[in-house]
Amino acid sequence: MPVMRFHAPYEAAFLPFEVTAYMLHPVDEKLRSAYLAQKMADYTLLCANEDGLESVPVEILKDLLDSPAPAGMDAMESIAIRGSVAGEILLNLIKLSASGEDASVNKAIHLGAQYFQEAQNSAEKRIAPSDRSIRRAWSAYMPVAHLWAALRIHIQSTENLATPISPDLYLQQLSLATELGKLVPTLTSKNAKEPTLTPNDLWTLPYFVELPGCTFKCRGLDEHEREWLRSYKAPSVSKYDS
Repeated sequence: MPVMRFHAPYEAAFLPFEVTAYMLHPVDEKLRSAYLAQKMADYTLLCANEDGLESVPVEILKDLLDSPAPAGMDAMESIAIRGSVAGEILLNLIKLSASGEDASVNKAIHLGAQYFQEAQNSAEKRIAPSDRSIRRAWSAYMPVAHLWAALRIHIQSTENLATPISPDLYLQQLSLATELGKLVPTLTSKNAKEPTLTPNDLWTLPYFVELPGCTFKCRGLDEHEREWLRSYKAPSVSKYDS
């Protein structure tokens, strides 16, 4: 499994920034560095204003600031939507497998049709309203789909999203993502020539990040999802699951 490389590994305050950088830019190191440079510079400035302390070594900031400018808010929102789409597909694959169904990407996309439509609408045309855009989001954010899936579960269980997440709760979220990643070997489709997803596809946390214990039990598809799955029609020819 590929392991994330953190720029400030012993600064707990930066853990969410380090992980989020991978969630937003799983395959582009320069864009990850650009995101981190902005976040670390902002945090360092805040600390300097409050207590006169420098929180990030200057050499780290200099290295990071050599990266491209970070994406604007519109682009970041579009990226977050694509990541959430990948997380939803992974959760649907896990539900299919837990229910004894064929865990194919086609079926997972079918199950998430309503969520994907809402995601496309909220993107305000920044992503194309088509199955192809959903598949591109899955391909692009598959390496961090377990992290986005854990965030999806957190959002679904949170009454007030405006409430800041505590450090302990964030570590629990990361622990959940790790457990979701462990389920990847069970996600198989009888019609696929290659595995839908393998553990080697996923970014993992560095060894020094200590996570609390976590047990994840998936109940599988609910009755509404089972009913919706009955309307699924497999494509005659698929370049995605064949």
